Amino acid sequence: MNLLKFFSISCIGLILLSFGFGQFLIEVSDWKRILFLNIVQMTVGLVSTYWLFKTSQRVAKENRLFWLFLSGGTFFSAFGTLVWIVLLPMTHSIQTPVISSTLWIGAYFFYFSALLFKLRKTSAVLARASYFFNLAIYMVAAGSISYYYLLHPLYYLQEQSFWLNAVTLLFQFADLGIFFCIVTLYYLIQLERNTHTLIFLVIGLLLQVIGDIFFAYLTIQGTYDAGEWVDLIWTLALLFIGFTGLYHVPDKLPHSFKPNRPFFKREFLFPYASIFLLSLLMFESYDWRFNALSLGWFIIFTFILVRQTIVLMKNNRLVKELENVAYKDRLTGLGNQSAFLQDQFDFKNHQNSAALILIHLNRFKVFMDAFGHQVGDQIIQTMSRRLSAVLPQGVHLFRTSENEFTILFPYEHEKEIHACCDEIMIHVQSALKISHHEIHLIPRLGVSLFPRHSRDMEELQRLANEALYRSPRTNQPFYAFYDQTLSLRLLQHLEMENHLRNALQRNEFEVYYQPKVQLSTENIVGMEALIRWKHPEFGFISPAEFIPIAEESGLINQIGEWVLRTACAQNKTFQTMGFAPLLLSVNVSSLQFQNPLFTQMVKQVLQDTGLQAQWLELEITESIVQDIQESITILQELARLGVQTSIDDFGTGYSSLNVLEHLPIDTLKIDKSFVDRLNDDPSSPIVKTIIELGMNLNLSIVAEGIETAQQKMILQHYGCPIGQGYLFSPPVEAKTFIALLPNENPVFNTP
Repeated sequence: MNLLKFFSISCIGLILLSFGFGQFLIEVSDWKRILFLNIVQMTVGLVSTYWLFKTSQRVAKENRLFWLFLSGGTFFSAFGTLVWIVLLPMTHSIQTPVISSTLWIGAYFFYFSALLFKLRKTSAVLARASYFFNLAIYMVAAGSISYYYLLHPLYYLQEQSFWLNAVTLLFQFADLGIFFCIVTLYYLIQLERNTHTLIFLVIGLLLQVIGDIFFAYLTIQGTYDAGEWVDLIWTLALLFIGFTGLYHVPDKLPHSFKPNRPFFKREFLFPYASIFLLSLLMFESYDWRFNALSLGWFIIFTFILVRQTIVLMKNNRLVKELENVAYKDRLTGLGNQSAFLQDQFDFKNHQNSAALILIHLNRFKVFMDAFGHQVGDQIIQTMSRRLSAVLPQGVHLFRTSENEFTILFPYEHEKEIHACCDEIMIHVQSALKISHHEIHLIPRLGVSLFPRHSRDMEELQRLANEALYRSPRTNQPFYAFYDQTLSLRLLQHLEMENHLRNALQRNEFEVYYQPKVQLSTENIVGMEALIRWKHPEFGFISPAEFIPIAEESGLINQIGEWVLRTACAQNKTFQTMGFAPLLLSVNVSSLQFQNPLFTQMVKQVLQDTGLQAQWLELEITESIVQDIQESITILQELARLGVQTSIDDFGTGYSSLNVLEHLPIDTLKIDKSFVDRLNDDPSSPIVKTIIELGMNLNLSIVAEGIETAQQKMILQHYGCPIGQGYLFSPPVEAKTFIALLPNENPVFNTP
């Protein structure tokens, strides 16, 4: 057992033994017995005073007064007992001296002062109205019970002395204050880490009140004798108040609250327990006349009604505030996504047709990132005002995401929807002037129709979103209606993606090779590796179908590496078989090219397959090199490896000429679309210009998609050295490609 606990229990036991022993002195003399027990009570009071005063010297200055007031209360109590002890041998009278009673009542002043100091320190918590209601209820209940059972009977006492009756009355009023102390301190327990400190104080003050109540009751009955068990209760009260200081440890940590179940929270439990107790006592004593218990019950009942009214008003206000938070967009005041979904009941019951128009503000995030969130907020607020002004009455407008608005638009004819969308686009794309910035947004609208497309609000929103994002990706304003073919394409897309994820594991991909020939001799000088997908159920699937899906799903990195590794290994095999080395061209996706580990992957593939870097060429599209600085860095890394690079589909972009001379590339590939023009216009200036441009930049030129002898002849006339196309051979499997190679190895002429 803890030494301090053992000491405390020993003190309580010693007091009980002392009072038990004192009862045996009753046959000797009443005043001697009282003298002995008063010495015990005084000793306890002085020891408690010492503990409390000692604690006041250890705590922080801002808390010192609380402990000094408590020590003052115990000291006055002990001093009042000392006065009685001094007077007892002189007077041999066992009656309590008036001066002692006065000092004891003075002790209450210090207890009240300590409590008020504690209240001031925690006023932020106790300032809540619910606490004051509860304290008022406790005080009314205690006052009613005390008056009915204790104070009221004193008026009819004729047998006791005036001073005894007056002291008894004063003690009862003081006890009401002490009861206030007990209740308040019990609240404060939840604010203190050292809860046992206040628990001891609550117990001590409660014992003081109990002792005073029994003292008053016995006085009324005329059966009180000094030195009996009531004095024992007072002595124990002093001891427990002293324990408050003995057990106190200065709290250096901040206050914390412990969660509790609502029904057992003191602010809920105590008020209703008070009125229940008062009701029981009132019914037990009620004689159909208005008395103190009836008055107390009525006051408490009124308090509770007032409190519940205030709670209901507060709850209604909180519900409204919660609705604003939950269903209103903070920035615009429009309904948010939750309000949009909540509105679906009115929407479903609408007799006419209605359109859901989803408005996406394209480039909004670009401006917000460039100019900051404050400008972004002003953009949204301005757009909200513009849309509200252009929409007719009865149309609901919501802000459903950061840069999207949703409109519920009742209509009779579809031409009304088109007119509304046209009006919206005009107002949205008009220039905004915000913080000295001129901002032009690009509106994109998706439209779904109720009940044609769906009767469910979320489904309509999803379909409008699908119409918006499945439409052509352009930087021009547009609006698109949902079409069921969009869902069909989406399902096919998802199904294709699932099959694509398993294709690598099931070895469904193959690499085909299309030869590149020197136009003057038609000797094979290189080959392009092209992926083919032979699905076991659907057969051959065109790369034009599955490559975009692979890029969108992120599978292109795995597929691209597999193609590169397979083609490099096959090229090395051709060399091992004794064929002259050929330059292998492999297409690279923009996502692969932008991968920070791309060059490291190429290097690792070359090492694993044993192919020399000079026999590998990577083909990239001109759209990849729009970020010229990043592109130059990657191309330079590839050049250091010894890998060649070429620009595929040259001429189909819009900025190649601006960056071409800065790029460390080796080859230009003329796109098939330009070669096809040679059939209609043999003197096409574009093809001739591209060839001359490449030659001036010391680049090799390759024309792809050659299908006729005329195309070959024209290209050869313009000076194009190398070509590929169905005129020479379609893409074929590796074993078929071997058959295209000469039996005797020709001398390899580099282009």
